[in-house]
Amino acid sequence: APLTVTDESDIEFHYVALQEAVHTSLMNSRVLRDLGGVVLRNPGDVDTTFDVALQELDPRFGVAAALSEFDASFATTAFHEKNDRPLNNQFFGGGTRKLQQDTATVESQLTKRAATGTELTLLNHTEYDANNAPGNFFGSAWTTWLDVEARHPLLQGSGTEFNRIAGPSNSPSNVNGVVIARLRTDTSLADFELSVRDFISNVENAYWDLYFAYRDLDARIVARDNALATWNRVNALYKAGRVGGEAEKEAQAREQYYRFQEQVQNALSGRLEGGTRTNNGTAGGSFRGNGGVLSSERRLRLLMGLPINDGKLLRPSDEPILAEVAFDWDSILVEALTRRAELRRQKWVIKQREQELIASKNFLLPR
Repeated sequence: APLTVTDESDIEFHYVALQEAVHTSLMNSRVLRDLGGVVLRNPGDVDTTFDVALQELDPRFGVAAALSEFDASFATTAFHEKNDRPLNNQFFGGGTRKLQQDTATVESQLTKRAATGTELTLLNHTEYDANNAPGNFFGSAWTTWLDVEARHPLLQGSGTEFNRIAGPSNSPSNVNGVVIARLRTDTSLADFELSVRDFISNVENAYWDLYFAYRDLDARIVARDNALATWNRVNALYKAGRVGGEAEKEAQAREQYYRFQEQVQNALSGRLEGGTRTNNGTAGGSFRGNGGVLSSERRLRLLMGLPINDGKLLRPSDEPILAEVAFDWDSILVEALTRRAELRRQKWVIKQREQELIASKNFLLPR
């Protein structure tokens, strides 16, 4: 059962460092958890550690699928026919009026498409005929021949650049070559990096929200204890009938104590509200830090992949850094342009559009 404000048992704390919290979160998170309930509203938008592999091995748009278009393919067909029929004309029966015949046709074909657009084909065609015609030299006969074919486009669809971009496609709406598939995978890698960055940011925010909740609770406990001491003094004067113990002052001191006691219970249990958000560059972010100890602790447990209740209460062991930090503009500008995953993702998207434009120009050529 979860801990409550009325739980009078001794609470056992589990002290957690920030590095341990991040390590545990990453270790337990094949699905990158989110505090906004995305997995309930739209499960398809949840990021996982399998996203890049799913894109790589997608049977329609993955790299393996694009490469498979250039694999050699083998196909074979076989037809068999049995004839047993009388004929009105002896000539058409090969000298007999009652034809009994077995025929078969087998075709085997090996096709390979090269990166230049050339299509190579090797065809083996075999025919079999066995009948009772008296004019035959043999009772059955096999006929076999081989066809070798090479077809190469001269304008549209020609060249390694086009085929690596568009693949063996005859439609501008189906540009899915190896280069495009690889760029999709690179974009998926950037998306995964963004997801991990946001996830770690949420873990750190939840960690420091819990730290603030404990400090806020400590401050409110001190204020409540001081209010209780004040009420006890005024109540003693009230019972003795001395100056300073008037009824209105005693009531005011009592009301102040219960108000601080309410604040202590709220700081302990809290209510589920939006946590601190950094927004990762889209906005300045927001500090909430008012969810209460128990609520903030459950939020951190969720991100760390721990059971929601295990008889212990997580408590941060690290202290925030109080040193002043001054950033050099030139260095942080270069670092941001180099490491910002959104910029690298957009670079891959632009590169994909450039490759699609090259393929679209090729489709304008006659075939």
